[in-house]
Amino acid sequence: MNAFEGTVRLVGGRLVLRPFGLDDAAALIEVIRAKEDFLPPNFPAVLEAEPIAWFLREGVHKVQQFGMGIHLAVTERYTGDLVGTIGLFKVDWTHLTSEVGYGMRPSARGRGYATEALSLVSDWALHNCGLFRIELRAMVTNHASIRVAEKAGYLREGVARGAERDADGISRDMIVFSRIASDPPCRGVPRPRPDGASARLVADEEGEGHQ
Repeated sequence: MNAFEGTVRLVGGRLVLRPFGLDDAAALIEVIRAKEDFLPPNFPAVLEAEPIAWFLREGVHKVQQFGMGIHLAVTERYTGDLVGTIGLFKVDWTHLTSEVGYGMRPSARGRGYATEALSLVSDWALHNCGLFRIELRAMVTNHASIRVAEKAGYLREGVARGAERDADGISRDMIVFSRIASDPPCRGVPRPRPDGASARLVADEEGEGHQ
């Protein structure tokens, strides 16, 4: 099973979440040069033209093609500027579960973008793709990501002790959050409206809405 087929484009009040493409090369090069720390670990980290072009053209889309997950560019709706990334991984279609991860560029943090992006992806995955549970893990010291999870309607389940090793090789505790398809909708954040093969998400009438 693969519910991620087709072009995915999720539109919120201020953001558009879309697939990466060759047009993102300049922004990715800028990010690598500035040594910004928000990219997923499988993204290019070295300024080499051919690997970057291959990744944006093919590599970044392979997890989606095999139904194993999805990587989306988080862009500003009216300027098109790349402000972050968000994705689903560890997808299990037997149990209808997944994990979610995201990162915002340093210049885009503190503006509510992460909350909106997380809400968009979560609503789409739970109500348009057939997933039942999405898990989010945040380091206990990552207070910003903890606030994002809570604002996006995720419920705190507990602490996974020593669940992630940091850059210094130290095993850190992670707070485990989740949203499931039967949870009540989160007020004030974007909600889904189906639109054919891809899902278009529009802002809730009641308001708007770094791991």
